[in-house]
Amino acid sequence: MSTTTGPETVNPEHVNPLSRALSDAGVLAWRSLKRIPRTPDMLIYATIQPIMFVLLFAYVFGNAIPIPGFPGARAYREFLMSGIFAQTMAFAVASASVGLADDMSKGLIDRFRSLPMARSGVIAGRVVGDLVFNTFVMVVMVICGFIVGWRWHNGLGNAFAAFAILLLFAFAMLWVGALIGLSVGGPEVAASAGLIWLFPLTFLSNAFVPTPNLPSG
Repeated sequence: MSTTTGPETVNPEHVNPLSRALSDAGVLAWRSLKRIPRTPDMLIYATIQPIMFVLLFAYVFGNAIPIPGFPGARAYREFLMSGIFAQTMAFAVASASVGLADDMSKGLIDRFRSLPMARSGVIAGRVVGDLVFNTFVMVVMVICGFIVGWRWHNGLGNAFAAFAILLLFAFAMLWVGALIGLSVGGPEVAASAGLIWLFPLTFLSNAFVPTPNLPSG
């Protein structure tokens, strides 16, 4: 008969791998979110960019870009918001790429590798934390859209379904950003590599200009 004299310890090798990976991802996601109150300038600049795009295109270019079949400046503002939402979720690539590249340059990823934790949790935690952060940014954009005259017209349920699709899109783009962050040499390179290919894709789409107004090429 054996007795124990202290709290029972669990060997990490005996824990379900999926549960272990989810637990580690949750801890690192919380670590990522805890940085926000400590660096409020990151929150400020992340929300200023989409608001700047909304105001710039709505009030500067809005009267110069006609929407076929929908006259008036407000029609363009309603058309614009869907593109701004998609663009902002796509730009989530930068946060994941720069964050992971910064962790790698500081040796933090190497320290994580020395711990008894799931390797997938390092990347998944960053992605989940950034996804929660982008959810907050999307709420700010909704408020900004209502201020400039944007509304949804097909019911609250369809609106929330559309927001869910946007978050799924952001989730996918965050994984692309994670791949870039792990592939480049430092956070400075990651900042450029994470966005430079997105600008042509965004501005050559119908995010800001209706498809009939684009050049045929």
